[in-house]
Amino acid sequence: MYKRVLTDYPALLEASEYTKQQLNKIRSALSSELQDSPHKEQITIVTVGSYGRGEASESSDLDLYILFNSDRDAEDVIADELIRIKRVLDGLVPNETGSTGTFGANVCVRFADIQSNIGGKDDTNADITRRLLFLLEGTWLYGKERFRSYRLDLLARYIKPNGSDGKLARFLLNDIIRYYRTIATDFEHKVSDQKQEWGLRQVKLRFSRKILYFSGIVAVAETADLPQQQTLEKINDWFDYQGLERIYQAAPALKETRQVLELYEHFLAQISDRKIRQNLEQLNKEDRASCQPYCELREKGVELSNVLTGWLKEQYSPEHQIHQALLF
Repeated sequence: MYKRVLTDYPALLEASEYTKQQLNKIRSALSSELQDSPHKEQITIVTVGSYGRGEASESSDLDLYILFNSDRDAEDVIADELIRIKRVLDGLVPNETGSTGTFGANVCVRFADIQSNIGGKDDTNADITRRLLFLLEGTWLYGKERFRSYRLDLLARYIKPNGSDGKLARFLLNDIIRYYRTIATDFEHKVSDQKQEWGLRQVKLRFSRKILYFSGIVAVAETADLPQQQTLEKINDWFDYQGLERIYQAAPALKETRQVLELYEHFLAQISDRKIRQNLEQLNKEDRASCQPYCELREKGVELSNVLTGWLKEQYSPEHQIHQALLF
């Protein structure tokens, strides 16, 4: 049903089809490249960002990291595999990944590193980012069954079988909220202290990051009244959907759902236009008032916030646990 709905939104449909085709190529190439590796059952490759959201285009980079299931350092065990993985990915997606070090074909972590210390002093910014994006928009490039198993194990850290039935998954919700606020705080640090580009990053904060956050809220809210074990299983199912589809599947008949899709369609069409994208990439904060595409997208971003607020009120009764949980 959702795929049919996308026919009304050409930019979303084009991005979805492009992503699907590219993911098929990448998955096939990695499967072939690693088929003879003695360590292939220990390797899982995760992608997030535009490829995880189903919104990739020719200008997209590939945000990814590798989960290596071993107590030994990946560089000591699978050095050859890492070279081959990078060669495959560079050939299919030549655009450079961001320079933060959180993602890339050379980034190998153990699953335990993102699963443990949640909320503790050793829960680093990189771990929070990898963990929450894994859940909210992640998909697999290599190791499909391991990816799904890891996701269920990760969710089980948040949702305990001995927890109270019929209660929100508050631990998970709180980490989603914390991560979204971290994104907003990081944005100011990156553009003010690190002098990274401002315009396009700002627009993405108003659209794709907002949908990332809101769709996580939806997954938690939709499982509020279930027994704990069912909550775990159903939230895992909800995370099979990409962010926009999660919102659609929760409330396909709401007029606000169509409005969300329309606003996001406009955003995606704008940043897919090469000239507009270049203008946004080069835009400084001081010059924002003179950039017509930015001003228009800023207003659309405000509208999106209003529509999502209305969506939440229409979808969930005033007595629903989600409303209070978002405040306290």
